[in-house]
Amino acid sequence: LYSCRARVPEQFIYSTIIFETGEEIFSDTVNLLRRTKKKKCDFLVFSSLCSWLHSFRTSCKQIKQFNRRAPSGTYIIKPLRHGLPLVVYCEMAIGGGGFTFLPRYMTTRRDAQSIVNVLFTERQRVLLKLQHRRQRKESYTLIQPHHYYSRYNFGVLVNSYTGYTPPVNRFMRNYILLGIIPKYAAARRTIQGFTSNHRIVQFRNCDANPNSLFAFLPNYYHQRPSTYLANNPVFERQGVAVDWRNSAWAVTNPVRTMPNDFFFLTELHFGGCGCYTSSNRWKNYQGTAIGLR
Repeated sequence: LYSCRARVPEQFIYSTIIFETGEEIFSDTVNLLRRTKKKKCDFLVFSSLCSWLHSFRTSCKQIKQFNRRAPSGTYIIKPLRHGLPLVVYCEMAIGGGGFTFLPRYMTTRRDAQSIVNVLFTERQRVLLKLQHRRQRKESYTLIQPHHYYSRYNFGVLVNSYTGYTPPVNRFMRNYILLGIIPKYAAARRTIQGFTSNHRIVQFRNCDANPNSLFAFLPNYYHQRPSTYLANNPVFERQGVAVDWRNSAWAVTNPVRTMPNDFFFLTELHFGGCGCYTSSNRWKNYQGTAIGLR
């Protein structure tokens, strides 16, 4: 490879540039391979790049399994055998480590749902990180089912809400939906909710309205979030969203602060008297990241 180094674009040699350019590098790789297949010296480049493209792990969980000392940070993984690689953030300490945090740009990929299906193997554990509004620090919440609903797995859907109610801000088009309780099970006047950092976050559904979701929206076009219930901000003082945020624990190592590309405008909608809110209304936090394992 080094004898042909002049023919290899710098981004294929220096991984820091790979992280900055994200997915675009891989279409450049394909074009380079097409141009260089027939030349003898460039065949070495072709072979090296092919090996490079096939050397990625499928998830942060797999990286952790192969290297227990792997640090938290930005990695490139390849969840799908015939898909393009993906730049992700790996959390290697919290909750046992191995959580893959999804980037905003993933919502534009046609294979996004297939990627989620591969990454989301522990379907009753989701790690959420909250980005502080005025300080460069984060807090986290490990979400698990409420003990009343332990038989239901969470659902993670990309640009879809099958089995759940739609996000109020779905007009923004791109989103990741974290469904907590399926629609058919939430359409009852019962105690509902989830656990966050082993703390119960719950409410009584007052009218059987089956909303039970988080939505993570990249908001590519800088649209104004819905004003639903904005004139009655009761859920900025109490309810599921307030209790959830109050359950968050600080990430104590500032070196592991995630890039902005992994934080989303966030909507919570529960009930029937649980809450409706979005992160543009929050005082102390401005967005949330979602990590799967």
